[in-house]
Amino acid sequence: MFTKSQLALVIGAVLAAPAVAEVKTTDENLVVEGREFGYKADTNSTAMRMEMTQLETPGQVAVIDETVIDEQRASTLGQVLQNDASVSAGGTGRNRERFSLRGFTLSSSDGFLRDGRQHWSHYRQPIELLERVEVLKGPSGLLYGKSEPGGLVNMVSKKPTTETQVSLSQDIGSNDHSRTVLDVSGALNEEKTLRARGILAKESYSSWREYGDGTKPQTERFVGGVVAEYDITENVMVSAHYDRTKDDGSVDSGAYIVDGKPVRGDKYIWDAQWSKIDNDVENYGIDINAQVTDNVNVKAGYNRQDFNRFDVESYPNFETYEQNGKIKHKGNDRTDNWVFDTAYLDVTTGFSLLGSDNTLLVGANYLDYSYDKFSVKHIGASVPPGQTVPKPEYGSSSKSPTSKYETWGIYAQNMMTINDHWQVLAGVRYDEKRSKTLTENQVSPKLGVIFHPASNGSVYVQYSESFMPQGEVSNGRKLYTNDGEELEAERGVSYEVGTKWELFDERLYLTGALFDITLENVRIDVNDPNNPGMELATQDGEQVHRGAEILAQGFVTEELSLTASAMYLDAEITESADYKGNRPSDVPEFSASVWSSYKVQNNTDVNLGLIYEGERYGDAANTFKKDGYARIDMGVAYTHKYDENLDIIARFNVENVFDTDYLAGGDRDGVVVGEGQNYMATIQFKY
Repeated sequence: MFTKSQLALVIGAVLAAPAVAEVKTTDENLVVEGREFGYKADTNSTAMRMEMTQLETPGQVAVIDETVIDEQRASTLGQVLQNDASVSAGGTGRNRERFSLRGFTLSSSDGFLRDGRQHWSHYRQPIELLERVEVLKGPSGLLYGKSEPGGLVNMVSKKPTTETQVSLSQDIGSNDHSRTVLDVSGALNEEKTLRARGILAKESYSSWREYGDGTKPQTERFVGGVVAEYDITENVMVSAHYDRTKDDGSVDSGAYIVDGKPVRGDKYIWDAQWSKIDNDVENYGIDINAQVTDNVNVKAGYNRQDFNRFDVESYPNFETYEQNGKIKHKGNDRTDNWVFDTAYLDVTTGFSLLGSDNTLLVGANYLDYSYDKFSVKHIGASVPPGQTVPKPEYGSSSKSPTSKYETWGIYAQNMMTINDHWQVLAGVRYDEKRSKTLTENQVSPKLGVIFHPASNGSVYVQYSESFMPQGEVSNGRKLYTNDGEELEAERGVSYEVGTKWELFDERLYLTGALFDITLENVRIDVNDPNNPGMELATQDGEQVHRGAEILAQGFVTEELSLTASAMYLDAEITESADYKGNRPSDVPEFSASVWSSYKVQNNTDVNLGLIYEGERYGDAANTFKKDGYARIDMGVAYTHKYDENLDIIARFNVENVFDTDYLAGGDRDGVVVGEGQNYMATIQFKY
């Protein structure tokens, strides 16, 4: 177990050492050139739906760029987001990742964006297609509509390049892990007005854990994507994209925890060995970007996400385990289909008013959601642990009615630059969510003030809101006295103050913030004293999260670069029928993350990383705790310059160098057990 003094020594050692790269921005993208270990991002595109510098953004946005993703050989969103201490991971049941941001759970339908549009995230995201991941912290209702108060995760896709670029890599690692990635980009005509990029990835891996019969999970994954851009004129560009992800894998819902320890050890998987989930996701759309005049820009786009899932699971039940030593498996065969249609229109204009310079954004976005489900229930079987679970016998089948809703919102946001020292951001949004039986609406304001005491620094204060519609009270498993009553939307209210600085000749970006977020109108079901056997749905629940966070990215010396973050969070369920005074699950009080790169020689880089999470409760009832832990990761890369155009890179990474035992996210019967020491070897050709 790490003491605080030992942890301080490790953080100090990592911070005391990595980096240099050349960074330039274009109208659309951040491009990192030169050496491979530049981590500092000068701009972000998420916070204000336009490319803005970090110093002019009144709020916290962590940018995890392709350099970090490449060095760590990340292939899941969780591996990427571990580089931001404000994000904590939950369980991975049903073969999907769950996260909390500033202690609030990210919704799979509203907490994730792909290129600024809502993205259904019930599957493992195609990291190979991404240029960077931006973590927008705090309520984001103004520009993105219904969402949780912790913030949003925006996955920014790779774009075509004007110059020809080819990258081919092969990863080989622990647990029979193999991944091949091909990335080709460039212009398709001499004028370079037509550009395209194609990406293919094939991955397969086993697991260090095993089922009761001794077999191990297996996963096969394919990702393919293509994007094309065409300059119709010097001022008008149209782009189209298509990608597909197929992820077919066995199921591992996690460990069963009693007295803080996994029952039957770290390696035991309680799911049936025949459990599997096959995901097939298509994503395609079109965008247009027009510079209408020197001061007016118009962007518009449409995207469809078509997600099909076939699911065979056993749903192990532990209720009778302590009585008779058996686990009941009673699952189903299930087919799900989600369709997300999204569209947006943004108009940006610049103008002067009373001596101030203004950038006004007026826009609208739209989402149409559809969901269908068909399932066949299994006839349950009780099996002692360590035995083969028999293949299921089938019972009744059912098809759920199609679930549909649509949301749309209009918004206006203005950034006023009064002088070299003062800027004011103000905006408002109107939203509607419509289903077959109900229309809900919401107004969301935002206000921010930025003071620049120097050209390389800023201090800001911000007020922002989020909202999440709650629909209406409906009888089901419970009977409600107020059946049919429309509920108010959950509302997140945030007050934040922060500061941002570019130091060491703008090579190092340093930022910190203090925040206070309250989630109001949380639903609580209580017994109706006037009607025995009935309940009342109330909205008296509340959560309050107060914290501080710090982030450093960039070049400490000519040889050393790093991305480092830490967060302290005081989170409490302040009003609840059952959990008042408790801390939300999987939310540590203190967390930290460091990834660094040190240039030993011109062709050799060494990486050192630290992931630290403090103690966390495993459930909202706070019935059990997971110990804090510190995990050390290391890597080394050697670059051979074959000629002026071709680099050959050999990389070797070790995760969990000291084989630390730890429990990650998930509740009592679905906790993710941290993997011990494991490795990844990579050969990469870059042209």
